Amino acid sequence: MLAVSAPGQDSKGITATNGQEFKVTLAANPTTGYSWALAKPLDEKIVKCVTNEYVRSAPQLIGSGGTAVWTFKAVGEGKTEIGLKYARPWETNVAPARTTNFAVVVLAPKLDK
Repeated sequence: MLAVSAPGQDSKGITATNGQEFKVTLAANPTTGYSWALAKPLDEKIVKCVTNEYVRSAPQLIGSGGTAVWTFKAVGEGKTEIGLKYARPWETNVAPARTTNFAVVVLAPKLDK
């Protein structure tokens, strides 16, 4: 399984093999009301979201942050982009506090000879 961390707002590249799962880990702190969400729908012919969970940092202090862990699965060959935004869901006309984008390339599995 691939693992990618995204500390900033710049675009990242991910290369996966069709059928492979990969994780994106982002700093988060839901006690502030902010959470990570998809900025736009996924191209589900190429990649699908498997899970999205929040993992608290240790030690688990009140108000301390953790990480949002998104697990995706490559389901078809091609190129796409995963866009995520860090925002408060109830604030509709406010720009996200952070955004990040991942350029994803899904390749055919290598055949063993």
